[in-house]
Amino acid sequence: MSLVEASRNTHISITTSPLLNGTEICGLWLPLENDDLIFHAETDSEHHRQQIVCHELSHMILRHDEVAGPTLHGVLLEADGPVSAFGRSDFRDEFELAAEALADLLTSAIRTSTKEPEGFEGVFG
Repeated sequence: MSLVEASRNTHISITTSPLLNGTEICGLWLPLENDDLIFHAETDSEHHRQQIVCHELSHMILRHDEVAGPTLHGVLLEADGPVSAFGRSDFRDEFELAAEALADLLTSAIRTSTKEPEGFEGVFG
């Protein structure tokens, strides 16, 4: 995660958001000027949480905030200025498909790595 933070010159925060529970959106990325915020719905499945977080991280790696408009559906955001939000809900466009494919590779690498003793929790909290 530190490599992504360095390449984006930002800080990444990951947290659970009860506001996403029961919605079609299970993950949400808010790219701000100096911070990238990832929110995920509460889930009992550690693998599902990993996939959600890695999906949003994949949007950052692929720099979708620089090439795509916001893809958030169904959530209204209140802010002092314009906010782009990318939500993990619909996989019908090329950006969502690319992020999901990269997330699959990331989660597989994390689960099978012998070099990362802390696994997902050590990297992403």
